[in-house]
Amino acid sequence: MIALTDAELHELMQAAQLVPLDLRDVFLERVAAKLKGKTIGAGLMHRIAHETARTISWDAELSAAVG
Repeated sequence: MIALTDAELHELMQAAQLVPLDLRDVFLERVAAKLKGKTIGAGLMHRIAHETARTISWDAELSAAVG
């Protein structure tokens, strides 16, 4: 379990909106894994959450196009 400030939670929720609904659990798991052992701040949360969201969304789009 990760404790988040309101600002960190806001960043996470903003990034989650970029991810298809059926992949949001994967998104949260990946973000949590990337944050493990780090000192979390709004900037770090923004970077990791948006990077992860873009990667998952890109992979989903690519898979659908090839699929």
